Amino acid sequence: MVMMNTLQLTNILHRNSEDFVVKIDRLDLASGDIVCLLGPSGCGKSTTLRLAAGLEMPDAGQIKIGDRQVAGGSSFVPAEDRNVGLVFQDYALFPHLNVLDNVMFGLRSGDRTEKENAAVAILRQLGLADYVAKFPHELSGGEQQRVALARAMAPNPSVILMDEPFSGLDTVLRNHVRDETLRILKSQNTTTLLVTHDPEEAMRMADQIILMKDGEVVQQGTPAELYSQPKNEFVASFLGDVNKVPAKVEEGILVSELGQIAWPDTHNLQATADILVRPEAIRLSPFKDEGESFGMVETTRNLGPFSIIDLRMPSGALVTARAASILTPEVGEKCAISLDRKQIFLF
Repeated sequence: MVMMNTLQLTNILHRNSEDFVVKIDRLDLASGDIVCLLGPSGCGKSTTLRLAAGLEMPDAGQIKIGDRQVAGGSSFVPAEDRNVGLVFQDYALFPHLNVLDNVMFGLRSGDRTEKENAAVAILRQLGLADYVAKFPHELSGGEQQRVALARAMAPNPSVILMDEPFSGLDTVLRNHVRDETLRILKSQNTTTLLVTHDPEEAMRMADQIILMKDGEVVQQGTPAELYSQPKNEFVASFLGDVNKVPAKVEEGILVSELGQIAWPDTHNLQATADILVRPEAIRLSPFKDEGESFGMVETTRNLGPFSIIDLRMPSGALVTARAASILTPEVGEKCAISLDRKQIFLF
């Protein structure tokens, strides 16, 4: 089955200022996919979304929605004619309109009755049928977010563009609203481009992640690919915590305080190298043999399902491990260390 691309950006060049340029060789959203634009503040992800929305015009390149070119060459289709839904960080609900009228505002065709029926239908699907007469100030943050999503979905857009839509919510509510939004988008098979600076949010929601830095795409792939097969040190450290550990290179072996690691192609390396080790790659057990690699537990932090464990190594270096809470060692305990090779990186 060939998946049709709902949104496609090709050879995009856009200059925000004299010293910052967004450059995207290729960006594709397949029908029904949720794709997250991820990256640090100022990396160009919101600009990319605004280019897709028609809120900014690229200096070069082509943007297509479905089989229709909306930007490129001499053509430029404005935002209101692109058939895209927009959800912003502050939701942008009209305070003087009730929920029903807010959702109807996004509908451009049909008479009042037809618009009302369409708005009620989408509100019912999102579990908001009882809120039609309420005003935004009477709603919780999560309810406002769902109303904004309903307004974006009501015209049946080709793609929904969401810019940091959950950042204004507290942690507990954010997790609930994210999961509920994901369920809704997937149940409606809605193609979505979502901007976020939060790696956990991207991995939690996305079919594909596009990681950006300094205006360019660094790596694109599934959450599992970016987390377990990072292209470089930036990707590895942005997607999750890492320990940077020095190692000696000795005939196919990386020798470090955390243990010895078999590594192919060490002939291309210098005599020493830094390896990146995820905290969950460090497995701890009771110390029994003087030949084992070990560390002394200095602090532990219980985060519910797992604990963060700081280990003081014989050299004095501090490394961080992660383990299930039930397996948390005691402070002051001497622990043997073994490593999961799949969560160790060398660039």
